[in-house]
Amino acid sequence: MGKRALITSGLVLAVLIAASQWYLYDTVHRQAERFTYYLVTCTYICGVLAPAVIWLSRRRHIDSRTWKRSLPIHVAASVLLTGLGVFTEASIGWLPHAGQWPYSAALRHYFTQHTQISIVAYWVLLAGFHVYRMYDQARRGEVRTAQLQAQLREAQLTALRSQLQPHFLFNTLQAATTSIYDDPQGAEEILLSLSELLRISLQVFERQEIPLCDEIDFLKHYAAIQKRRFGDRLGFDFQIEDQCWLCAVPALLLQPLIENAIRYGIGVWKEPDLLTVRAFVNQDRLQVEITNLTSVLDGSLDKLLLRGLGLVNTIARLEHLYGSQQSFVIRNLLPRGVAVLLSLPARLLPFQAMKLEAYEHSCANR
Repeated sequence: MGKRALITSGLVLAVLIAASQWYLYDTVHRQAERFTYYLVTCTYICGVLAPAVIWLSRRRHIDSRTWKRSLPIHVAASVLLTGLGVFTEASIGWLPHAGQWPYSAALRHYFTQHTQISIVAYWVLLAGFHVYRMYDQARRGEVRTAQLQAQLREAQLTALRSQLQPHFLFNTLQAATTSIYDDPQGAEEILLSLSELLRISLQVFERQEIPLCDEIDFLKHYAAIQKRRFGDRLGFDFQIEDQCWLCAVPALLLQPLIENAIRYGIGVWKEPDLLTVRAFVNQDRLQVEITNLTSVLDGSLDKLLLRGLGLVNTIARLEHLYGSQQSFVIRNLLPRGVAVLLSLPARLLPFQAMKLEAYEHSCANR
């Protein structure tokens, strides 16, 4: 209510100032009408024309993609609102002179003298709103970028902590140590996987999104260590369709989900487990599914978030990156198991799109 009252007061003040200046100008030049004429005209501009332009601009903004559809609508709206405004001016201006001035002559006078001004006023307001809109989008983009960078660093630190926490390092190095004599190749694989995890984590430190192939590569090194830890009890199955490999995904998005599946699956239940990571494209959407066979959800998603299962940051990053274009679902499977379903826009990163276009161009010229 306070904001509305402030806006209303500002509009009233703007109308009074504009009408007074206009009236004084015409008075000095001995062409002044009644003050009511200027008051009503300025009220129309500030109270009808400007809100109408803003309302229409929000729904039919003009840019490189929409100008063919939006421009004719704004042309028609400018003509319609100009006609309405000039008709109102003519009617008010004619009333004090009704006995000496035919109404048709008044209409002709105002339409020939004021039409250009009203049309220019519409397009100036439209241009002003678009400039403000671009500024507001840029400002929001900077805020969103800062938030995403902070969240990315948090996700990276969380992933590093989960990999480098003392018991994890101890178990990994112990597994490598005990295998040096009996299975030297296995010990080497554990240490190589651990070093690859660290290398990839540092490589994506400053990147918001990475190709799915890099994320899967990271997961495979993480899976190799976990397989050495749990042996034949734990298996991994990566089912990634060819058109998914270059799709953009948030960096370090899937590792916390895999970690949760292991911690609350085979880490709790003694049965063997199989973790499946599946990715496919369906109608310009990248669908990613992570399932295991032993976990059991004992509450809704809201309750799981309160328990801190590593999902809060994942969901927040998805919402900030993709807004309403993403979805996150977690549910039980029958007879046992849990599935996490992610849906994202299927798109390439800018540098990948340029490489792909160049490759297709070179193939076409062969």
